[in-house]
Amino acid sequence: MFFNSSYSIISRAGDDAETMMLDVHAASFEIQGKRLLHPTTLSFKTGRIHGLIGHNGSGKSTLLKLLAQQQQATRGAIHFAGRELSTWGQRAFAREVAYLPQHLPSAESLTCRELIAFGRYPWKGLLGRSRRDDIERINRAMALTHTGSFADRLVDTLSGGERTRVWLAMLLAQGSRLLLLDEPLAALDVAHQVEVMSLVQTLSRELELGVVIVLHDINMASRYCDHLVALHTGRVIAEGSPAQLMHSDLLEKIYGIPMQVMPHPSGEHAVALVH
Repeated sequence: MFFNSSYSIISRAGDDAETMMLDVHAASFEIQGKRLLHPTTLSFKTGRIHGLIGHNGSGKSTLLKLLAQQQQATRGAIHFAGRELSTWGQRAFAREVAYLPQHLPSAESLTCRELIAFGRYPWKGLLGRSRRDDIERINRAMALTHTGSFADRLVDTLSGGERTRVWLAMLLAQGSRLLLLDEPLAALDVAHQVEVMSLVQTLSRELELGVVIVLHDINMASRYCDHLVALHTGRVIAEGSPAQLMHSDLLEKIYGIPMQVMPHPSGEHAVALVH
């Protein structure tokens, strides 16, 4: 378990040489004189699921938006593949990093296949014709997310879990190496939360994708994430494996309430219960 530390960069599996992923150097963010994220130094590895945890307003979504170039760091720097984010063009960056916001854009009147096809925009432009490679990637994304059976249905007619899978399929069609997911489990029931997190875990393992995901449920984070980053009032107060962070005293510091930690009946991970 580590507190307020910096971490090394990582490699992407399959590359000929080690490639830097997202590397945060003392980045902070403030607006109208209020600091939402204090100087933060982190790195995010490919092939692993990194969970951002903490109470509401702790800085999780702010950090994710900085990583996604949705906001500019006030101070410090963020690099991807050894280059500052500001040097990346929008489409070039989207070919490498895909972002799913907490509040999804409207998909009114779009079929699932049409929405998933938008993932090819960074490669062919908005009005570009779909080539064989585009069609193959769209079909593969649907196969990986098991969305082919409702490809021609309107997105708005799907259940919450089905809709989330379609948006994940769009990110996969985008062909990015790193997925940034802001509370994708919001408004889903427990069964669909497990379904989505199981899918994210499988995709990360099979495709060697890096995933940075904002989660509220510490037990989901413990079960499915490889690495956790805990924030509190805009500061990283701890990071490490779930086993390193799943301790009652530390969870109380993170969430501000007493928690009891015990082994899950499966023995594979720990669970936390509120006293």
